[in-house]
Amino acid sequence: MSRYLRIGARFARNGLVRELSFRTNFVVTVLSEVMWLGMMLIFVEIIFANTKNVRGWDNHQYLFLLGTHFVISSIFETFFFGNLQRLSELIRTGGLDFVLLKPASPQFLLSFERVDYSSCANALLGVSLCVYAAQKLGVHIGALNVALFVLLVLSGVATLYALMFIFSTSSVWFIRQTSAAHFWFYLTSCAKYPAEIYQPLARGVLWFALTFVIPVLIVANLPANAMVRQGQFHPWLVGYALFAAAVLVILSSVIFRWALRWYRSASS
Repeated sequence: MSRYLRIGARFARNGLVRELSFRTNFVVTVLSEVMWLGMMLIFVEIIFANTKNVRGWDNHQYLFLLGTHFVISSIFETFFFGNLQRLSELIRTGGLDFVLLKPASPQFLLSFERVDYSSCANALLGVSLCVYAAQKLGVHIGALNVALFVLLVLSGVATLYALMFIFSTSSVWFIRQTSAAHFWFYLTSCAKYPAEIYQPLARGVLWFALTFVIPVLIVANLPANAMVRQGQFHPWLVGYALFAAAVLVILSSVIFRWALRWYRSASS
């Protein structure tokens, strides 16, 4: 474990050096994230200017959900998104050979090699939005609630990581899997809206699929419910979310090892 912690620390330091080498790019990326959040807030204001609630979510409750989504997606993008997006290219070009030759877990190296510090801005913006919304709602938030929120946020990050790692691993069979970014966009687009809006669609089949088959709806909805919609919070879903995240992470490792049997290196 200490060995992997040292490797992770080296990756983090290299990522910081890379960001400091291209400061303008860092600033532009952060500003674009701030502008994206601003557009989302305008979108929310337009919606709630015409209705008091959306399937039981009022304005500030949805702002808390949006902030939670920004926190989770920011952590995921900081540590995993860029790495998993590169996996398809490494498989196609044979660059995966050099990863497999290193005396460390290939999945660990592929997942943590690059750290994108510019994505951290979303986490700060998301936390600020959550604090603002909670103050407007006047909800009491204790240490236990915060601990549960952090646990569910980490569970959501693990869920997104496992789903995208499985998707990226499929490049072994599909060779040129260039839609990873599109997959991430559509996946997170579903996660940032109240889960209840999907219940009327297809007689609830879509809601069931996105909650229990590909559990993206609980990624941000569950921690938001636990904090600001406690009357709609179902404690048994906490156990399910943790169980689903653990199963998906294990499944991603199993599928990756199985896919390596089909992988053809650059030399072959």
